[in-house]
Amino acid sequence: MTIARREFLKVVGSASVASSLATYSAASLGAVSDSLAFGFTDENVPMNAANLCPMPSNVTTAHARYAQALDLSLSSASRATIVGFKEEARSRVAAMLGTSPDEIAIVRNTSEANNVIVQGVPLQAGDEVVLWDQNHPSNSVAWDVHAKREGASVRRFSVPTDTNSIDEVVDLFVAAVSDKTTVISFTHISNITGFRTPAAEICAAIRKRKADIFIHVDGAQTWGAVDIDLGAIEADSFSGSAHKWFMGPREIGILYVREQHIDSIWPNIVSIPWGQTVDDAPAGARKFDALGQRDDAAVASLGDAAALHEAMTPAGVEARSMMIADRLREGLHDLGVKFVSTSNPSFTSSVVIISAPRENGRALTGQVYDDSGIITAATGGLRMSPHVYNTEDHVDRVVAAIKKSRNMLS
Repeated sequence: MTIARREFLKVVGSASVASSLATYSAASLGAVSDSLAFGFTDENVPMNAANLCPMPSNVTTAHARYAQALDLSLSSASRATIVGFKEEARSRVAAMLGTSPDEIAIVRNTSEANNVIVQGVPLQAGDEVVLWDQNHPSNSVAWDVHAKREGASVRRFSVPTDTNSIDEVVDLFVAAVSDKTTVISFTHISNITGFRTPAAEICAAIRKRKADIFIHVDGAQTWGAVDIDLGAIEADSFSGSAHKWFMGPREIGILYVREQHIDSIWPNIVSIPWGQTVDDAPAGARKFDALGQRDDAAVASLGDAAALHEAMTPAGVEARSMMIADRLREGLHDLGVKFVSTSNPSFTSSVVIISAPRENGRALTGQVYDDSGIITAATGGLRMSPHVYNTEDHVDRVVAAIKKSRNMLS
C-alpha cells in the first residue's frame, strides 16, 4: 500500500461504509427515529421528502471526511480508493433494487437520468412516445424536444385520481399504447398528486400488448421510500435521486438500464473514464456515468447512505414512512379538508396533498411553518411528504396548523 493511500484511509477512518453499517446495525423499525441522528432542530422540521431530504448526520460526516481525505492527498492512489467506494455503492444499490451492478449508472440526479433515456433512445420520424400527463418536465417536455428534432410525435393520457382498482389503471395505460408507440414513460409516484402507479402490473400488461415497446419509469418519489424489485418490474429503465427519499448525498442519482438495451442507448456525455476509441466504453451502464470530474466525496458517501438503508431494510423504511403518512391522512380526514391525493390504499403513498388555491400557496406554507415549525410545499395544493425522521408529534403539529389556517384552503 502506498503512503498516500494509507494516509487517505486513515483520514476516512470511521466514516467508511463498513463502520456506518456497524453503527446502525442495531436499528429496528420501531426505533428508527431514535437511532438516526439528523442536523435539523425540532423547530425546523422537514416534511418535504418529495423535494429534498436531510442527510443522516453520519452520512454528512462521511462526506466531509472523504473530502478532507482528498484534500490531504489528491494522488492517483487516493482517487483510486474513491473509485473503489463508488463501485461498492453501485453494488449495494443494485442489490437492494434486485438487479446487477452492471445495469446501474451513478449519475447526478433523476433529471439527468431521465434525459439519458430521453435523448439516448433512438427515435425516428413517425415513432410515437406516450406519456402520463403527471410526469416531471425532465420526463415530459424533454420528450417533446427530442420528438421535434426527429419528427416523432408525443401523446399524453390521464389517470383519474379517483380510479377504483388496479385493473382500471392498468387498462388506461394499455389503452394509451398504439401500434406505432415505441416508448411509454411514466412516473412511479406523482409529485403533484401522490398517486402511486402499480408499475409491475402496468409493465406486464404493456408487454402483452406490444412486446417491443421501451418502458421508462421515473422513480424520483420511490427510490428510498418504497421496497423496489426491478427484477420483478419489466421496465427497461428506471431513474432516481439520492437527495430525496434515499436521504443520501446531493447531486447524486441513479439510472437503471436493462442489460439488453445498454448498447443501443446513446450516452449524453462521453468523458473519463471512457477510453480512446468509440468502442472503448466503460463496462455496462457505467458508460452513462462517464461524466468527467464529480464531487468524489458525494459519490463515495452514497455507499454510507446505502448501508443505512440495508440495515433498516427497504421494506422497513417503506412501512415506517407509510405509517406516518397514514396518521397524517387520518388527521386531515378528521378536519374534513379536500384532498388532491387519493385515499384508495391501492394508490396511496407518502406524498399527501390537500387542495388549496394556487395563489395562497406561498402564504399558506409560510403560515403552517410559523404555527408548527414544519416545512411543507405548495406543489399541487398543500403537499406534505413525511419520511422516517418524522414523528407522530410532527404530524399532530402540522394538522393543528392546517386547522388554524383552514380559511386559506378555499
